[in-house]
Amino acid sequence: MVYKLVAKILVMVGLMFGVSNYIMYVMTGKSPFSAEMPSLSIPSILNTDSALPSTKDTAYKWTDEKGVVHYSSEPPPETTQQVKKLEVDPNVNLIQGLDVPEGVAPTATPSNDTLVTPYTPSGAQKLLEDAKDVQRILDERFERQKAIIDAE
Repeated sequence: MVYKLVAKILVMVGLMFGVSNYIMYVMTGKSPFSAEMPSLSIPSILNTDSALPSTKDTAYKWTDEKGVVHYSSEPPPETTQQVKKLEVDPNVNLIQGLDVPEGVAPTATPSNDTLVTPYTPSGAQKLLEDAKDVQRILDERFERQKAIIDAE
């Protein structure tokens, strides 16, 4: 009886020791048994600038003769006319917005060739009509299956 209690206590202590080591590794990126013991002070945990390198990668964007857009870390061939040099910071978790060409004004009403979103009244109406069509198709399928089962 006493041996079972001691065994349970040892298992719990070992489990807590392992979990605490894992948490320390996740928070600091270093093993608690490494030569340099990591500090767990709040400023060292929140200071992410020192942990991440501050290098920016260079990428190139260009369009070839066939109209295909290419992205590369190496400069394009000399025959390419329009090359855009991009500076990419791997430590920033943001997506850059699209460049809007000058002289292009946004349209107030959607035309036939633009994407209709469900956030506009006409888009919401189209979404509702599409949902009714799907429901009609499902109802017809159900009736056909019901007729097949009743026929058997």
